[in-house]
Amino acid sequence: MGKFRKKAREIVFRTLYTYDIKGGDLFEIMEDHIKDVRENLSEKTLGYVYATLKGLEEHLPEVDETIKEHLKNWRLERLGYPERALLRLGVYELLFSDIEDKGRVFIDVLDLTKCYINNQDTVKFINGILSTIYKNHQKIGS
Repeated sequence: MGKFRKKAREIVFRTLYTYDIKGGDLFEIMEDHIKDVRENLSEKTLGYVYATLKGLEEHLPEVDETIKEHLKNWRLERLGYPERALLRLGVYELLFSDIEDKGRVFIDVLDLTKCYINNQDTVKFINGILSTIYKNHQKIGS
């Protein structure tokens, strides 16, 4: 059912990764990433990509601040580009999006981590940061 979100998350991740390296406009970067496959993407997937990027654009300072608060003895600037992009995507979806299935966010972000970084320590690191942020947010929200 949520297959379109998994594809959308990969596009958003790749967009954030490129944005971090080169800067520029998130939507132009995304369009460049999907230009060869655009006709194969469903409206649902594209809609989710746009909504997520729009939300990220709006909330990036808070997302980054939240990540910084949870990096122990580590600075956001020192993270690798893929790690930073994955954390930004995960934190945005867990805290700022109205998606119901937060568990799926973890699964998809960790799958992307395995796919693009393929390092067990990194998978644990990303999972640990996202879990802590989500748990702390739950406490504040309740």
